[in-house]
Amino acid sequence: MSFNSMIRYWPLVLLLAVSLACNFPSPATPTPNLLAPTEISTEAVNPTVAPESGRLLTICMGQESASLFLYGDASAAARNIRQAIYDGPYDAVDFEYSPVILESQPTQAAGDVLLEPVQVQPGSPVVDVTGRLANLAEGVQVLPAGCNDPACVVSYTGTAPAQMEQMVVRFKLRPGLTWSDGAPLTADDSIYSYEVARSLYPRVRAELIDRTQSYQALDPQTVEWRGVPGFRDPSYPAGFFTPLPRHAWGDIPPAELVANETVSRSPIGWGPYVIQEWTSGDHITLSKNPAYFRTAEGLPAFDQLVFRFIPDRDQALAALLAGECDLLDETNHLELQGDALLELQQNGKAAVFFQPAAAWEHADFGILSSNTPENGGPLPLFGSKEIRQAVALCTDRQRMANELFFGQSAVPDSYIPASHPLYNPDSRKYAFDPAAGEASLEAIGWVDADDDPATPRLAQGVAGIPDGTTLEFTFLTTGEDEKQRAAAILQESLAGCGIEVNISAQPVETLYAPGPEGPLFGRNFSLAQFGWVSSIEPSCYLYTSQQIPGPYPEYPKGWGGANPGGYNSPDYDRACQQALFTLPEMPEHRQAHFQAQAIFTEDLPALPLYQRLKLAAARPDFCGLALDSSTESGLWNLESLNYGEGCVP
Repeated sequence: MSFNSMIRYWPLVLLLAVSLACNFPSPATPTPNLLAPTEISTEAVNPTVAPESGRLLTICMGQESASLFLYGDASAAARNIRQAIYDGPYDAVDFEYSPVILESQPTQAAGDVLLEPVQVQPGSPVVDVTGRLANLAEGVQVLPAGCNDPACVVSYTGTAPAQMEQMVVRFKLRPGLTWSDGAPLTADDSIYSYEVARSLYPRVRAELIDRTQSYQALDPQTVEWRGVPGFRDPSYPAGFFTPLPRHAWGDIPPAELVANETVSRSPIGWGPYVIQEWTSGDHITLSKNPAYFRTAEGLPAFDQLVFRFIPDRDQALAALLAGECDLLDETNHLELQGDALLELQQNGKAAVFFQPAAAWEHADFGILSSNTPENGGPLPLFGSKEIRQAVALCTDRQRMANELFFGQSAVPDSYIPASHPLYNPDSRKYAFDPAAGEASLEAIGWVDADDDPATPRLAQGVAGIPDGTTLEFTFLTTGEDEKQRAAAILQESLAGCGIEVNISAQPVETLYAPGPEGPLFGRNFSLAQFGWVSSIEPSCYLYTSQQIPGPYPEYPKGWGGANPGGYNSPDYDRACQQALFTLPEMPEHRQAHFQAQAIFTEDLPALPLYQRLKLAAARPDFCGLALDSSTESGLWNLESLNYGEGCVP
């Protein structure tokens, strides 16, 4: 997600929290038991649909999608099934775009990505330096032509046209692509997808559509996107609209596409498989697409593909061990069975695939509260970076990752994972070191007055804190089992340094409610855990001062800002802005991202806790599955999946 493709962040956190809550039972819910191989009963599992001929791949899912229409259902189940119908347009691999149905990725070097100088008339739409749409008028701050640095931003003052730049990207389709019904797939199908998305506004790609001046076909293979002047998007490959079949759906009013049964249950694609039938509540059967553009490579490896829906984890595992499922995808949420799955793998009964996910949990420090202690707000404990650093040193985050995800997850240093190509390896790191943490606390005035590590430290000369105040605060989180276990580890770790933590598990809708009422986005907390998702373009904007939630216009985002801790660093803002003003091929882009990470890890406005985990299980002779942190679907290379003799050593 790019800086200019912003969303209203508190609903994103709410949706993420709800989805994660579905993955793990509450503390009061008994954990399902994994059936040992000798205890397997398949009586409750319907038999796999037998193929008419040839090889069969059966993928068992824990959820059933409501619709397969591209703009109708964004669930993980729908995304996974659509991997069989479509292929691309891009794959995201190792946090980089890999073109699938495009000849190549557009670049500045190849002349496909341009920043063209334009004259903008007063009153015309522009994107200002904060990424917001505005009409050019006095006081609007914009990037003039040739400007790639916050230092050269200008405030428009006159009535003459402004000299700005317009971003232009040209996408070229591979030749010879066809839809599964044999019709040619052309640039016009991407234009049709854009038109459909516009008709469904604002539910589909609203931020990109708002910042698009034109989207047109230059020839049957080439699409040109032009942005509103001032808009620069380092994630510009995502600006290509996934084609939809105008020849098949063009006569259907766009508003009716979402509810159209043919569109939602058997959409036409160009991918490795074609839908044959969908039995609600049980399975979807697909057959090999003879028009697939990679058929000459021997792909896909199977003549038929069946997605089976088994919502019960234990039944899904039983079906896998009984040979009725070849693969259990991520929608089965097997995290709670991780240890047992590893044992099955060691015994040769299953293959288990792990990958730290792009979703990462963090604890944000309440640096700038909207409420004073006199009015019931929290004490300003975390105003200095030194105490935030001490908390980091005293928190056993690796234990969290190990115990919650059986040693398969990772602890990020900042807002991007170490596997990201723009990760700064020289950023400051905070290994678990209670002795160093205690020394830091002593140095800033939090003393162990009674030489008893079991009691909290007391303030003695701490700026802004009355002497004798105990080092104690409330940690806000939600009630899922995973979050409670993480909170307990944090509480125990910090107690070893003389920091007393009171855990407050709040309902999801309460914690993530928008400000000013919500405790998190109303900036009325000391320390709070929630999650973000890393993207191909590092999300440094999450911690810029522009994103502090608060009353508009004092706070530009109003109560919809993404920086609830209130972190405000002009140096960080400048580094992040420069990263977002520049494009990936510009040398300043990488330099600015490295600098932003260095400042973040020094100031530590939030403590990264752990990455969530992607997990899938398969028959022991399965191959080709390549879980990737940056993909939306673990089945991104579904056409390459295989098993048995089809797996080449």
